[in-house]
Amino acid sequence: MKQCKIYAWDVVNEVLNEDGSGNKLRESLFSRTLGSGFVEEAFHTAHAADPNAKLYINDYGIEAKNKKSDALYELVKGWKAKGVPIHGIGMQTHFKEGEVPATLQENIKRFSDLGVDVAITEFSLAFSACENVDRCVGVTVWGFTDKYSFIFDKGYGEQQLWTKDFKPKPAVEAVDKVLK
Repeated sequence: MKQCKIYAWDVVNEVLNEDGSGNKLRESLFSRTLGSGFVEEAFHTAHAADPNAKLYINDYGIEAKNKKSDALYELVKGWKAKGVPIHGIGMQTHFKEGEVPATLQENIKRFSDLGVDVAITEFSLAFSACENVDRCVGVTVWGFTDKYSFIFDKGYGEQQLWTKDFKPKPAVEAVDKVLK
């Protein structure tokens, strides 16, 4: 039987407090039961299970330079200093058209300067900001059509590349232009 090789794992997803305050980690079953070191332990455990895979922390609201991204930056910096095997940051980039943060590319760059890769994990309108930073290693599209997107109904209609009836939106041409 052929074995599948996984390139990267999303080890921890959406664990930061909304505003980056307090101990920076949102209260959860994991933090209450295991304490604040559960994130570090998750990365060490994932690395032991798959030592060749890149390991990511993924969150939303960290795309701009703000309190939440500052909190993550400090956490990652501390984890790296302690030898926690964290290799990347996933930024979800759920933006409405015209609301892409002016500091997105600068923020991607500051994380990459820590020695971690950055991936746009739920792509909406941030493709070129990733293309302009060497360690921004990938873009994952958040679906492809409005027909199946739960966020379409929340005012994020620009998120997908195609309409509900599979007609291309301007984003298709924009992504094609960037890729060329």
